[in-house]
Amino acid sequence: MLLDAAFARPRTFARLSKKANVTHVVFDYNLPPQCSDEEIYQLAVKEDRFVVTINYQDFRKLVKKGKPGIISIPSELSNQEIDQLLCRFLLMKNPGDYVGSAIKV
Repeated sequence: MLLDAAFARPRTFARLSKKANVTHVVFDYNLPPQCSDEEIYQLAVKEDRFVVTINYQDFRKLVKKGKPGIISIPSELSNQEIDQLLCRFLLMKNPGDYVGSAIKV
């Protein structure tokens, strides 16, 4: 999973970090916080990672068939709620089924 710039550091999401390899566009790849959605998605494709974002409308336009998808979550969630929500998603779903998809959770 690749967290976009809107999120805290991956270690903030302790449960999720135990279940998935989570990275961040700013803290792990040194992209600027104002990087474009296109830059983030290109990195996701290069690294073969789903993008986790709050920006569903813009990112869904970028998703390509056979390429990593996006997982969009509500912007008003706390870090703890994000951690729980994404862990539940991983437990209940096979992320491979969502390649090339834009998903709201």
